[in-house]
Amino acid sequence: MPSTHRSRPAVAAVLIACAAVFIAVTLSQWLFGAGVDPRDDYGSRAAGIGFADVARQTLFSIVPVAAPAAAAWLHPGRVIRRLAQVVYGCYIVTGVLLALSAAMYGYDTATQLASQGEVWIDSRTATERLLLDGVWLVLAVVGVVFVRWSRTREQFSILLMDDSASPKE
Repeated sequence: MPSTHRSRPAVAAVLIACAAVFIAVTLSQWLFGAGVDPRDDYGSRAAGIGFADVARQTLFSIVPVAAPAAAAWLHPGRVIRRLAQVVYGCYIVTGVLLALSAAMYGYDTATQLASQGEVWIDSRTATERLLLDGVWLVLAVVGVVFVRWSRTREQFSILLMDDSASPKE
């Protein structure tokens, strides 16, 4: 039976991979999820206005935010920390672009009225979504800070191990 210490890097890598898959699926849903409906564009898909678009729900969920931090907590090695930082960077960039795209679509009621025949997302709803998306992005920044803090924790534990290994005089 393998020890839990040996399986930690593998579990951490799986957590990082899960977060990366969520981000990749979000990008696929948002950028390549266009249907045959001519009203379907990047803004409407980012806003998720009823064309079976779930890019926002996929990205702004707990798995892509918590999994990299959990991986860094589980195994605070250099490789896992770097991968977690890369995943968080991709999450933040994708999240900012998705949130701004949805907000621009929501604030542009004239274009909605011209292309859809009605206003699906008004400025109030766009502002609410932008604020909620901002909260998820702040949580991702907290995750980045936690991943950096895990580096300090790892260095501190290495120092403690070195002190305990030294012979006492």
